[in-house]
Amino acid sequence: MKEYFFLEESPYYEKKYTLRLKIDELPFPNGTSGSYGVLMARLLNLSYIDALRYVRDRLGADLMGKGHTYIVPYFENTPVVQQFVKLLNRRLQYALDLLKDPYIYTRDENNRVARKEIEIK
Repeated sequence: MKEYFFLEESPYYEKKYTLRLKIDELPFPNGTSGSYGVLMARLLNLSYIDALRYVRDRLGADLMGKGHTYIVPYFENTPVVQQFVKLLNRRLQYALDLLKDPYIYTRDENNRVARKEIEIK
């Protein structure tokens, strides 16, 4: 499995890590019109603020930010946080796989393989 998300040590806070994304590994050569910072939330099917609440309450992340900028979660490098990073990588890989092959393969009533296109919104 490719590693898209990883933890990077913060230069500002001792023993704290931020969640980073290898943007060059993504198949979007023109980038995005939004922020890659919300990708974590989208992969969890949450709003950005709900994703921040989740990582604060469940993973012990410290939320830092001020003004009109994105609030950033800072994590400790624990096994639970490592599992969370693996979860994000698997969900992103699944989403990218759907973009490559947007079909579900099932068997029809005659036990033949049938293909159904997935509606991507």
